[in-house]
Amino acid sequence: MTISHSGPVTRHHVGVRLSEIAIHHGTVYLAGQVGAPGESVAAQTRAVLVEVDRLLAAAGTDKTRILYAQIWLADMADFAEMNGVWDAWVAKG
Repeated sequence: MTISHSGPVTRHHVGVRLSEIAIHHGTVYLAGQVGAPGESVAAQTRAVLVEVDRLLAAAGTDKTRILYAQIWLADMADFAEMNGVWDAWVAKG
């Protein structure tokens, strides 16, 4: 098997294990963001989205250019609460 690595990867906010931001061929990848335990799902979602906005701005982009988002919930019963915050934040269309 041959693996081709074309183009550089630019990393920002580099830590011991990972980078908060990695950019490859103009696509921005963010490390996973998590809410604070003990807070409501809505509060956790708002806090995570503030951090996503901050990281996207640091990468020179914003939420209007999101291609894919993966959201993990501990309990699907919290879906509507999380989605209410998500729907108010995410760019329309």
